[in-house]
Amino acid sequence: MELETAVMLVRVRRVHAALLDREGLTPGALADLLSDLRREVQALPFGVPDADDLPREAYRDLRASIAGAWPELGFYDPATGRALSLCDLPAEIGDALDDLTDLALDLGTALALADTDGADALAWLRWSHDSHWGNHVQDVTPHLRWLG
Repeated sequence: MELETAVMLVRVRRVHAALLDREGLTPGALADLLSDLRREVQALPFGVPDADDLPREAYRDLRASIAGAWPELGFYDPATGRALSLCDLPAEIGDALDDLTDLALDLGTALALADTDGADALAWLRWSHDSHWGNHVQDVTPHLRWLG
């Protein structure tokens, strides 16, 4: 595996671990970590992974793990990042746990692909960013910064 690929996968592992275990991070520090990863992945060349059977973790179990690590997260106003209670839900709401769970699923897939092919892992990382998790990071980052 070439050095650039290995370095990127170390960054992906760090973010994935932070989502699941928190590692002492504040929500604001997580926002910085997510923004940095998103910027780095956007610099990767676009490609489609050559993987017939992409590994996928169970959403429900992964969401429960993230909720345990980040208990203060919940619903938020996407326009402001402000946390919402069930009493003041607007027409459009963000779900931080869903955002982070979807991100963890896509990063986990990239890490699983890295075990067999680093190029496919990076292709998946860029493709899934452009089609899915990049939007989640963009949506949840203001909320994480609002929390501090």
